[in-house]
Amino acid sequence: MPSKGVQVYSYISVPGYSIEFTVPAQAVTHTIDNNFSSTHLEVESHNIPGHLNFTGRFEWKVVRDGEVVGSAYNDINTFTGNLEGGTMMSTQHFSPIVTDDVIITYCFYDAGHGHIGLPNRDQCYVTVCSTANRYWMGTFAPPGSPQAQKPFTRFVLAAPHDNGMNSMTTCDAIFSSANMDLISELRQIIPQVEWLSHISDAFILEHLPEIVYGTAITQKKEISVMLALGARYFEFRPAQLLPTFQRLSKLPNKFYFQHACIPGIAFDDFLAQQVAFLDANPTEIVTLHLRYDNIVKQCRRPTTQEIADLLNEACSRAQNAPLTWGDRTLFALPIDALRAAGTRLIVVTEAEKYDSWTAKAYATLVPDPILARFEGMTTEGQESTDLTILQCQATSQSIKEVMVYSVLSANAATSCLTSTKASNDMVLLPWIRQNVVDRLRAERTVVVMNDFIDGATCDTTILLSQRRLEME
Repeated sequence: MPSKGVQVYSYISVPGYSIEFTVPAQAVTHTIDNNFSSTHLEVESHNIPGHLNFTGRFEWKVVRDGEVVGSAYNDINTFTGNLEGGTMMSTQHFSPIVTDDVIITYCFYDAGHGHIGLPNRDQCYVTVCSTANRYWMGTFAPPGSPQAQKPFTRFVLAAPHDNGMNSMTTCDAIFSSANMDLISELRQIIPQVEWLSHISDAFILEHLPEIVYGTAITQKKEISVMLALGARYFEFRPAQLLPTFQRLSKLPNKFYFQHACIPGIAFDDFLAQQVAFLDANPTEIVTLHLRYDNIVKQCRRPTTQEIADLLNEACSRAQNAPLTWGDRTLFALPIDALRAAGTRLIVVTEAEKYDSWTAKAYATLVPDPILARFEGMTTEGQESTDLTILQCQATSQSIKEVMVYSVLSANAATSCLTSTKASNDMVLLPWIRQNVVDRLRAERTVVVMNDFIDGATCDTTILLSQRRLEME
């Protein structure tokens, strides 16, 4: 009988909460004890009422003391494997659920038939973390405490990978007026588009929003929510729009996050959300790393003075206490010294990194080559750099066959980026928790980066920060 599998993953860090996953005639409940594990459910047609009905519901519910505090569902056709409706039909609509006590994040991947190594089961993960993550630095290094006299480098920071690619708003303003000339230009300036030479310009134009969404959108939350989850490190690649994009969209000619030439959030909007958060949370400190790699030459980069002006303007809007920004020298200063001076925005540009990422290792659909990169990192390797970065997200769109398949099958819930998210985290985050403190002992800031930033990733860095702050 026709059926469609769903692999479910969960992470919970707040006692008293559980997650119920259900399909017709089958259910499983996950608690804290099930963190970093998965369960296979099957939407079986013989369990669906109605002789000619092949559509069954997959649903999850977050429960506390018998009360449902959050839920979502999709109706899945067991005959075709397609989604027939629901509340998880599009990744961009997977908005976090925020209550007084917890932040719930989730994602759903609509799997095909398992072509070229992609999963043939739908993937769904749900994480539940505390709203107290908003002020975690103040909790584990309270002002005046011995921990707060330790250098800032003791912190381990959660980082949303390509955080500025968290919305299609900017792209939608461009693509609404896109034409065939635009596709021709993109073929010339984005190398990976060469892999699509056998696909017509007309097809790419018709599906351009879905293609970009599935291969370039790496986050799905507002910057303010990422901060509330506990993220404290943000890389940003600012540049002006591609001239063609500017002509088509009539968007303000300012600096945007750039993914090659695909624009995300505007830099001034990004800074405004950072400052608003820091102004409301006086114990917290954020690191901003400005980078210019992988930006096409046609997108003008800001000058050093333009960056300084934007930072000064943003910091001047703080209302509760003076807020300033500073450079890499702040890493070595005591946490309380940064708070006392109001320099709670550390800004570095093109910093030297000790980074797990390589193009070869991360072009993968499984965690093994990434884990091997982690295993090879040492304290000695940290010494000559400011930042040690462990990246958890696979860049499977760098695999030619995956890229082409993602274009041909593009819909709102088939991003190849979401296909590996949960299965990678289940392996990589436990390794980071168990090994980082002992293996990476240099007095350097450690960063854990991930797509679709979530409670499990942020809690991991908070746990490691607590351990490092207790070290002599």
